[in-house]
Amino acid sequence: MRASSVRTLATMVVAADKTLGQASEADGSKVAEEFFALSNLFDSDIRLARNLTDPARTPDDKQALVAKIFTGKLSAPLLEAMRVGAAGRWSNEADLGETCRLLGKHVLLKTASDNGKLDQVERDVFAMGQIIAKNRDLRNFLTDRHRAPTAQRIAAFNKLIGSQVDVLSLRLVNAVIERAQPGRISADIRAVLESAAQMRSRTMATIYAAKPLSETQHARLVNLLSKQAGHDVVVNVVIDPLVVGGLKIQRGDIVMDGAVSTKAEQFRRQLAS
Repeated sequence: MRASSVRTLATMVVAADKTLGQASEADGSKVAEEFFALSNLFDSDIRLARNLTDPARTPDDKQALVAKIFTGKLSAPLLEAMRVGAAGRWSNEADLGETCRLLGKHVLLKTASDNGKLDQVERDVFAMGQIIAKNRDLRNFLTDRHRAPTAQRIAAFNKLIGSQVDVLSLRLVNAVIERAQPGRISADIRAVLESAAQMRSRTMATIYAAKPLSETQHARLVNLLSKQAGHDVVVNVVIDPLVVGGLKIQRGDIVMDGAVSTKAEQFRRQLAS
C-alpha cells in the first residue's frame, strides 16, 4: 500500500483498539473474524470499495454511506474503524480489503497481548513459519490455488499442526494461507512476527546458525542487537546446516552475513570472474 492508505490504516487501528478495549479471547477473535469477512466483502464488491474510498466524495458523504450500510450489522470496533476509514484518503480502492485483513491480524495479536499470550503466539507463529519454509511440498501445496480450494488447504495444514499451538496463533497463520501467493508465504508470516514485535516497540531479528546457540550466546546477541537498534530486539534462531561457521543475521532489510560458507562462495565468484 502507498502512503495515503497506510496513514488511513493507522487511524483505523487506533479507532478499533480504542473501541475494543481490553478484549477477551472470545471477543477479540469474533472482531477479527468480522474484519476478515469485511475484507472478503470489499474484495468481491469492488463498487462498494470504490464508493467508500472515492476521493471525489466528501468524508461526510462516505461516513453516511458507512452508517447506512453497516449500522446494526457490524460490531462497534468495526463500525468505528470504518467510519474513520471513510474519512481518510486512499491510494487505491483495493487497499480497503487489504486494510481489513491487516486489521483482523492486528486484533488477533492485540487479543494475544491483552491475555498475556503474545510471547507464546510469537513462538508458535515462528515455529509454523519454519515448518512451511523447510518443506517445499507443503509450501507449494499451501500456495497453489489450483491444487485444492482454500478451505481444504487450510484444513490439511491444521490437521498437520493439530493442537500443538495456541488457537490465536493458528488463526493468524491460517489468515496468511488464505491469501498466500507462491513465493510470498514465508515473507507474509515474517510480517506477522514483525507486527507482534512492533506492538511492544520491538523489532525482530532472525539468526541463521549451523547449530543451536548457548543461552550465553543468545543473551549476548540480544544485548548487542538491541544496542544497535536503540530498542529491544526479539531474536529468533534458525538452525541451517548450510551455514558453515559464523552467523547470518537478518533484521528488517539489514543483513549481516558473517558465515564462512558465504565468504567462501564470494571468494569462488571472485576467482571465476
